[in-house]
Amino acid sequence: MSKKIVAFRNKGVIDPKSITTFGVSSKEGEGAIGFFGTGLKYAISIILRQGGSITIYAGMDKMEFGTRQEKIRVDEFTFVTMNGQALGFTTEVGKTWETWQAFRELYCNTLDEQGECFVTDEEPGPAEDETLIIVRGKDFYDSWVNRDAIILGSEPIHQLPGLDVHAGASEYVFYRGIRALKLSAPSIYTYNISSSMDLTEDRTIKHSFYADHYIRQGLSQLTDKYAISRVVLPADGVYERSIDFSSTTPSEEFATVVRVLAKSFTKGLNHSAVTACRGNLLDSLANVENMPLTSVDQVRMDRAIAFCKGIGFSVDEYPIVVTEFLGEGVLGRAHNEHIFISKRTLMMGTKMLCGTLIEEFIHLRHKLRDETYEMQNFLFDALVSMGEQLTGEPL
Repeated sequence: MSKKIVAFRNKGVIDPKSITTFGVSSKEGEGAIGFFGTGLKYAISIILRQGGSITIYAGMDKMEFGTRQEKIRVDEFTFVTMNGQALGFTTEVGKTWETWQAFRELYCNTLDEQGECFVTDEEPGPAEDETLIIVRGKDFYDSWVNRDAIILGSEPIHQLPGLDVHAGASEYVFYRGIRALKLSAPSIYTYNISSSMDLTEDRTIKHSFYADHYIRQGLSQLTDKYAISRVVLPADGVYERSIDFSSTTPSEEFATVVRVLAKSFTKGLNHSAVTACRGNLLDSLANVENMPLTSVDQVRMDRAIAFCKGIGFSVDEYPIVVTEFLGEGVLGRAHNEHIFISKRTLMMGTKMLCGTLIEEFIHLRHKLRDETYEMQNFLFDALVSMGEQLTGEPL
């Protein structure tokens, strides 16, 4: 057993009933982290099960915990004892918990009571008006040494709605400063959720998709350009690679960074970030200047317009603006009574240009949206009408 002692001290004297009775929890303030009572029993059980020892002083009254084998019917159980007397629970309590979770419980209880946690070689003495918890054990001491992976000790570098962002990579998501969820892949930043969330019995986040929600919503409000770039251009194998920003409403700074990266066709850009910034991209079209066309592109444009008009789509009734970039994979847009065409569309040939011009014309003239039954029916009707013109007979 480790000779190092991990001690927890706080003002006020613990009522022994909170140790011996389940369903007892007495915490002051809505910000309390731990679950004083149940969590303490779990911590005692785990420490003893892992071969450690724990002693609690309620003022000057010493409560020393141990174990005793007792048989119930045909099975033997290891009961937790206090000063030699068996309590009403065994070391099976918190069976799936690990030692770091026992440390977390005692540490959080101490934080809730505005106490202190420290390591010492000599056993500290009790005081009349204090509660003192003394724990020995290698695994428990290791949890103290690695407490930064359990309890956040750093200050956030970005404070966002519902989310604090801390420097450094992590395998975990924290909730109100306490480790609460293991990620499927390490993150480039450390995330601490400050919004209210439901926890499981072992104090971990109940539904991981809520954690994903708060992280993406928070990150979409970043204003720091470097941080935004790191988040939307993550390397393979990191958590940020899986973030879906498409349902968020990004900050102007976020949208600006994404727009610049998209315009330069930056490899690895998160596609969902581009989708989320689509509204911002459309707003930016108001300031787009019409690109001068080469003689070849002008011929292609003239032919495309003439062809479209010849089959009944007077696309030049709306101003046609050719621009360098409209968003990743976007060939054309209809916005503010203008048809916007990406330079890339011209590079793909006259047939592609005709199709794009017709599509955007339909959006403006007939107020039809992409991927709708109304749009589908209109196109089929137009196809049949052209067939009638070719045959020279109505159906």
